[in-house]
Amino acid sequence: MRRALLLALLLFAGCKRSEDEAARARIFSPEQPVGTLPEAKEALDARRLADDPELARRILHMRRKEIDQRLGTHKAQQRVQFAWFRGPGLPDGGSEVSLSEEATLLDAGGDDFSLRLVNDHNQGFEMVAVKGEVFVKSLYGAFHKRRSDRTEPDRVREQALSGLATFDRLARGLKLRNAGEATLEGRKVVRYTVVGFGARPEGKTQDDLPPVKYPENRVDNDTARRLELWEKEEPASARGTVVIDAETAAPLGCDLTGRFKVGGGGQGPNAELALHSVLTTSSVGKSLLLKAPQAEPETSVPHAVKDPLRFLGKGPAAGPQAGEPDEDDEEEAAPQK
Repeated sequence: MRRALLLALLLFAGCKRSEDEAARARIFSPEQPVGTLPEAKEALDARRLADDPELARRILHMRRKEIDQRLGTHKAQQRVQFAWFRGPGLPDGGSEVSLSEEATLLDAGGDDFSLRLVNDHNQGFEMVAVKGEVFVKSLYGAFHKRRSDRTEPDRVREQALSGLATFDRLARGLKLRNAGEATLEGRKVVRYTVVGFGARPEGKTQDDLPPVKYPENRVDNDTARRLELWEKEEPASARGTVVIDAETAAPLGCDLTGRFKVGGGGQGPNAELALHSVLTTSSVGKSLLLKAPQAEPETSVPHAVKDPLRFLGKGPAAGPQAGEPDEDDEEEAAPQK
């Protein structure tokens, strides 16, 4: 009876491990090409942004993956500078937090791209996604091949070059005026001048996620302060220009400056954000070949990190077991003396 029970437990553990390995391989497998995004086929009129606030939002918030499919290969550079000012009139002089960062994207078409982001605090990273593989390095480190889920590279690319969409959201919708057409690197573009803000009332959109459910229906103080940026901020000024590709309606560039305020609500001083966002696009349709960089092998991870329960002798894998050794075991036992 004991033998049968032990055999059943071993079989169950083996099946469970097989299921876990299959799930892990499925999650981290390269994404299969799914063709063109449906929204990338939508015909958009780049000359009507000043007359249609919803169309302006649709274009100014266009995802990088859709821009890639509309433009093809291209190079995009974004520079963002911001400074938070809190209570300059306080006895202690208040506080200020500032940052300047630059992101450079080389989009080689499909899912292949390279991204470099640096800031004036001597921080940054680089990412290369090519042929279904992802390589990442810190600003001064070496590349390492990264095992990531299939949506992570797109999310990183989107967040690194979201300055135009963020500025438009903070401004509650930019009010634009058509400044005529021009030519940029041989392409026809439509230029717009920012003449105001608050073009759209805040409301739920198709891109919004369901409401977040917080524990005990309460928000901790730190999270509440972060949410105030979107819930309580009010634009004070906005000016600049936006450039839209006439053929594809993809946003090609912007140079925007604005100030935004968040009230203290009677519990503290007001905060003010000064923001400057610049976007440029070049080399549209030109050949941008990317190749996998030289990458260092991953460092060995101690069992205490990879499997803490097993290391402490409290996990299901603790103790001697029959069968083959764990595939994750990369360290050999020290020889007996």
